[in-house]
Amino acid sequence: MTPITVVIPAYNAAGVLGKCLEHLAEQDYPKDRYEVVVVDDGSTDATPEVVAEAQRRLALDLRYVRQTNAGLAAARNAGARAARFPVLLFLDPDMWSRPELIRAHARHYEARGRVAVQGTRLLHPAAKVTPFMETKELLPDFTPRRRVRLSPYHTVMSNFSVRAEDLWSVGGFDEGFRGYGWEDIEMGLRLHRAGVELHWEPEAFAWHHHVESLEERLRKQRQAGVNAVYFWRKHGRNGRLGLFLEIHPLLLPLKWAVYRTALLGRLLRAVLGWAEGRLLCCGGWRRKAWLLVASECYNFLVQEAYYEGVWQALRARREVGPPASPVGSQGARGG
Repeated sequence: MTPITVVIPAYNAAGVLGKCLEHLAEQDYPKDRYEVVVVDDGSTDATPEVVAEAQRRLALDLRYVRQTNAGLAAARNAGARAARFPVLLFLDPDMWSRPELIRAHARHYEARGRVAVQGTRLLHPAAKVTPFMETKELLPDFTPRRRVRLSPYHTVMSNFSVRAEDLWSVGGFDEGFRGYGWEDIEMGLRLHRAGVELHWEPEAFAWHHHVESLEERLRKQRQAGVNAVYFWRKHGRNGRLGLFLEIHPLLLPLKWAVYRTALLGRLLRAVLGWAEGRLLCCGGWRRKAWLLVASECYNFLVQEAYYEGVWQALRARREVGPPASPVGSQGARGG
């Protein structure tokens, strides 16, 4: 059976990492055929103690690597360098996997072809504790995904596996991506261009248990806007990529009109306050209707923050990676 190293980049993840490791200890896969490497990206909470407790308590081949805070891409590279096994499964610390997760990834590597595997996730119901969190996955995702030859624009490294030799053949994760956003899809794009076939495996499933505030999401989206410009410039200002990132020069005048007009933002904040107030007193179908209204307002504010980062990066006219900043434990578009 395919030996696999599970790489978990962690930054201040004490609240969720323990449960993640417990689920990995319960995998339906031989214990001697997988290991877990936790890379602590300079945490200031109890993340080291959580790992130490798991090492004492769980039947799990678990190792701990600590580094100065350098970002998600750097943490994943550090975990890949520490791995003993030829296949790497990148998993975020707030992913609570089903017992078949590793087995579902591993079966794609029984043949010798160059493949990488995208697993699936859903937000854990217990994470829907605020109106903002309730609007996550409020509407079903009808985006088509192919089981074989998956588009690289669907790659999310919070549950993703690849052979180490293929990862390093394209240079590993680009550590120029600092903060939040896009380093996972950029890796998927480079793997795809290098001839690695991307597979989608629905049975490689994990629950995503991450509770964030609107303020945290807005902060991350500003970072994602900066990273989007870095991504686009790195790949030669590719037109298709610019459209995907929604920063193509043809789109920017419209985006400016929508997201940089203060009047519209103030109006939707007022509507959001009203909607959140109604959610406190309504039930049944009325509550669902107000959730939809709140969801649209949240989406606008999230996009507005994204374009704050975009304008910042475009004004700076930087051709190198954005500045360093502390990062959370999520993948490019996690949460």
